[in-house]
Amino acid sequence: MPPRTVLYLTPSSRLLGARRSLLQLVTNLDRERWRPVVVAQGPGDLVDALRDAGVTVHLLFMGWWRKGMYWPLIPIKVAQLARLARRERADLMHCNEFHPNPYAVLASRRAGHIPVVTHMRLSITPRQIRNYLLRRAARVIVVSNAAARHFHVWPDWRDRVDVVYNGVDLQEFQPRGGAPEVRRRLGLREEDFVVGQFGLFSPRKRQHLLLKAAAQLRDSVPGLRILIVGSAGRTELDYEYELKTTAAALGLGEIVRFVSFTPHVAELYQACDVNILISTDEGFGRTIIEAGTLAVPSIGARTGGIPEVINEGETGYLIPADDDGTALANRIRDLALDRARCRALGMAARDRVAAHFSITTHVEQITRIYEQVLTRGA
Repeated sequence: MPPRTVLYLTPSSRLLGARRSLLQLVTNLDRERWRPVVVAQGPGDLVDALRDAGVTVHLLFMGWWRKGMYWPLIPIKVAQLARLARRERADLMHCNEFHPNPYAVLASRRAGHIPVVTHMRLSITPRQIRNYLLRRAARVIVVSNAAARHFHVWPDWRDRVDVVYNGVDLQEFQPRGGAPEVRRRLGLREEDFVVGQFGLFSPRKRQHLLLKAAAQLRDSVPGLRILIVGSAGRTELDYEYELKTTAAALGLGEIVRFVSFTPHVAELYQACDVNILISTDEGFGRTIIEAGTLAVPSIGARTGGIPEVINEGETGYLIPADDDGTALANRIRDLALDRARCRALGMAARDRVAAHFSITTHVEQITRIYEQVLTRGA
């Protein structure tokens, strides 16, 4: 039997969070059973990485579903997507985030009722569930039990909603050389205590709270260094500017370093002693398992799916969702003053990732859902 074709739709080509998960999923599929084809809104790091991996990619700008300026284009874009699905002989469409779901379910009708699976990676409101036509997806995949709760209003949610934790390629995140060498290249000393925060510069990610904690800690934690790794989208450029001006105003120039995002992020994790994820909303918390693969523990906010990823006191620590920076500073100080404890948490985090969050387990669970959907539609 020839492999079945899955048409993946992504609303962004920036190689962060959700798109890193997509890249790892499609590049780890069994190509004898599944043929991935990705439809992206435009060029970017994700598209380059997919093509380097031999994955077919089509560029089709569809526009944001709820933006009035794009409404006149909807029939045209739906028709183009349907033609593309027919040309690629797609057996199934998988929306990597919920934004393309309306285009997928409308194109499905034109292309012969191809089933649609949609991935939910953040919190969603009842209005968004309605406006983005999620009831018309054959299945909804969520990244945590916390994310699944938004769908409990559906009487049949247990049959329509699947919890599948993100996975990480353990080989990709193997140590590359020694941590001291990585630190040297970054201008860090071996004895420094390095705190990293990775991801989009955004008020939701609360990098400003880490700056506040750093200001509290500079006199009590010798050798404290903060790496804020990421990039800002077009709507977050003001926030990035605010972060950098705040760091300067607080006199943190020697402590805080802003590092542009790189797809080869593993060595940056390797340079860290602890990882921070303190978002106001986080469906899962991918940076926690990426850092954990390299034996780096995490401090996370008690929000969304983060408490499902961090075992409190075993692989890291949780702080209150409404923390003003005090609890964060206290936890960083505790780990900086007890490096042995910090290393033990990191080793436990690595074991937990290997046991529960490998890409192998993730792919097995996702493709099992594909098989169920295709069997029911047969």
